[in-house]
Amino acid sequence: MLYRLRPPARLTWCDVPGYAVCRGDDQPAPDWERLSWLPAEARVFSNDLLRIAARYGVRSGSGIVLDARHTEDLGRADELRCDRIAAAQARAEPRGGAGGQLVGVLGSDARLEDREWERTEEAARKAEADLAELLAVPVQIDLVAHWQRLGGRYPD
Repeated sequence: MLYRLRPPARLTWCDVPGYAVCRGDDQPAPDWERLSWLPAEARVFSNDLLRIAARYGVRSGSGIVLDARHTEDLGRADELRCDRIAAAQARAEPRGGAGGQLVGVLGSDARLEDREWERTEEAARKAEADLAELLAVPVQIDLVAHWQRLGGRYPD
């Protein structure tokens, strides 16, 4: 899958395997604008997405095209933590019954809950480290200049 970022902050996607076509050294460069681009629904435009695109993307006539594989860790840590919080809240909600008792976490259940939190936090930290590794790669200066020529603002 490919993403196309366009100034000022628009994001579209195309169901084309990025690994097969998204290479900066292609000569002549593909005409990315001819693909069938749709509004992105599963991901939103963000400064970090633009930062990733400036490192791993390729120029298109209206913006930057990016292989979606480079975005897998973007927001992943927050997603893991939110899912864990939602699961804990679901366990703590009142269950049906005569008294509407709260189901609490006691004894060995509390130790299991602690281990689940630790595993979630470990996975979230790994996702953050993977994202930091992606962003440690230098930007492609020509892509940033292209973005700015199209009217986009590149985050500091």
